[in-house]
Formats: sequence, C-alpha cells, structure tokens
Amino acid sequence: MSDIATLIEDSGAIKRGKFKLSNGRLSDYYVDKYSFEANPDVMRAITREIADRIDESEIDVITGPELGAVPLVTAVSLELDVPAAFIRKGEKHFGTQARIEGTIDKGDRVAILEDVTVTGGTVLDTAELVEEVGGVVERLLVVVDRNEGAVENVRDEGHELEYLVQVGDNLEITAE
Repeated sequence: MSDIATLIEDSGAIKRGKFKLSNGRLSDYYVDKYSFEANPDVMRAITREIADRIDESEIDVITGPELGAVPLVTAVSLELDVPAAFIRKGEKHFGTQARIEGTIDKGDRVAILEDVTVTGGTVLDTAELVEEVGGVVERLLVVVDRNEGAVENVRDEGHELEYLVQVGDNLEITAE
C-alpha cells in the first residue's frame, strides 16, 4: 500500500456497509472523502503529492467540481501559488448564476482535481465545461479511483486520468 493509501485507510475513510454510489450502483464500501479531506495530516500529504506532480509553470488555473474537490483545489492552489476556480454542478439559480466561481480564460491551461472517481462522469463534465469556456485541460488528477471504469471512460474522451490511489492497485478493500 502506498503512503497516501495508508493515510486514507488510517483516517477511517473506507466505510463498509451498503452504499449507493453516484452512478446509482450499490456498493459494499464507500470512500468518505470528508474523512481524509478534513484530516490535516492526510490532506497535507495529498496536497504535496499532487503539487509534486504539477509543474506550476505549465498550469494557469487549478479547478475541480464542488463540493468534494473544493478543499483539494484550495490547498493545491495555495501550495503552487496558482489561481483556483470552482465548478458548480448543474444549473445555479441564485447570485451571479455562474457555473464557474473564479476565472478560466480562453487559452488557460487547466488542471482538474477530484477526490474520488467511480465512472469519471464528474471529471468529464468538469472538463467539458472548462473546454466550453475556452480553457485547455492539461491534467486530470484524482485522489482515489475506485477502479470502476473512470480511467477508461476518461481515456475514451481523449484525456488521461491520473490517480494517487486506485482500489485493487495500491489500496486493497476487503469485506469485513
């Protein structure tokens, strides 16, 4: 198990039981992003690992979808001193009506961060919106890939999904 995987496991983020995932499928485990994102030691290690993988001279904006990616985006933005933007899911019906909080200008090179992926749908929706406003998706990084098709689905759309931890690769989850 990698150091990050061990920290995530030790944080209590792997919950066992019956859970409905974002794709509607039932699972006997759940990766609770808030358990690791709310833990300063774990979040610090994740932030450093992501920051080590990004060359800040090649990225203009760090972004990710609400709500789970907000702490990641903020931490990595601060670590690299690169501006952040936050992507709202669906339609916004109040305030500025903006789906993007922060700025992504035409031609901006963007790194998209996500906490946990199942099928990759959320990161692909985020990438699509970034591209719609003229941003160039340079990197897609996720903390935990559940190894349920996200890497392949993202590849099929012309991107590469990088992960820190992947179930079945460097994180084993067994039934209790």
